[in-house]
Amino acid sequence: MSPACASLRGGCLVWGLLALSLTGWSQQSQVSRGQRMADVAHLDSVLGPRMAEFAGREVGLGARNRLVSQMLVEGGVNELDWALVLQGWLASAGDAHLRLGFERMTKVRTGQPAPSCFELLEGWADFGPGPMAAACAQCAWLGQTWPWIGALRPNSKMPEPASISAASEGMSVVDHGAFLRWVVPSFGLESDRSFSRDFRRSRRKLRRADKPVMLDLRGNLGGYRTRRHAVLQAFLAAELWPQEREGAWSMAGAFEAVPVMPVVRTKRPMDVPVAVLLDGGSFSASLLLADALLLSGRARVFGCAPLGLRGGCSGSPQSARLPGSGLWVSIPTLQTELGALGSQPFDLPGHADCEAAGAAWQEAVRWLLAGDLVPLR
Repeated sequence: MSPACASLRGGCLVWGLLALSLTGWSQQSQVSRGQRMADVAHLDSVLGPRMAEFAGREVGLGARNRLVSQMLVEGGVNELDWALVLQGWLASAGDAHLRLGFERMTKVRTGQPAPSCFELLEGWADFGPGPMAAACAQCAWLGQTWPWIGALRPNSKMPEPASISAASEGMSVVDHGAFLRWVVPSFGLESDRSFSRDFRRSRRKLRRADKPVMLDLRGNLGGYRTRRHAVLQAFLAAELWPQEREGAWSMAGAFEAVPVMPVVRTKRPMDVPVAVLLDGGSFSASLLLADALLLSGRARVFGCAPLGLRGGCSGSPQSARLPGSGLWVSIPTLQTELGALGSQPFDLPGHADCEAAGAAWQEAVRWLLAGDLVPLR
């Protein structure tokens, strides 16, 4: 079963990690020169128009050179080595929805805990979203995907445990006294029915307390637009939302306005101060939500640099098998644009040891409880 989640009309990237013991790892096969050339020809035909946008970047040029050099090597190349070169080129686009499906390369999952963030960056960065992502986002990605990348290239040294994501397992409302923290760890893991039930229960608690709200999106890799819209409408009337448009990820055809489509409608948005907490594991739909609240002036964002950018993101990734090597790649099909500022990073620290539960948390609490903070009316 693929751990990637491709939502309808709104992308997501959600992993259901398996806690299986490591009893061995798959022996990678050899990929011939002809097979490698078939892979590259196919990807160029599918991604060419979109990847051309990134071809002039230094990171893109270097990745392409490594790809072509490896493609032209005489004889066979180890399957994992070829996969890593492909991932390096895909990652040069700076879009974590576009990736190599390493989870399909092995049937086992390592039972070892993930190494520390710095160890992941030192020895496993090639499996990640690439150097364009903030260091803390690379760490979060590698930590989430560790069960299979650790099985693909086992480490003889037992690594020390690392705290990568602070998100809870399910939606919850935590009372911190002067404010409430609304934890929304995903927009795609459960059924619409379960999400709607949890949403209504949470909204009821928030309304009754009538306190400032910290919207905790740490580790939220995204999900369905209908659920993102439900949370946005809980804080902001639809007529005040920033413009949202959608088109094909290939950039073919026109972009169209996205209708308001919450899975649960809120007639009267909550009129309380809102702070949004992000970390390196926040991505896709969770960033569109944070950005919409930020653009509308309804909230302020705190934490660590996430896995994506402001201004929109890709979505609805689909898996495809390469014709030569048989490796799987995930390719987005939709592109969402939000507001009119274009793509830009969130103004948040991105260093490897950034911890959203530390100084960023204290800064968010101080802002949330400031005496001169006036809710949007």
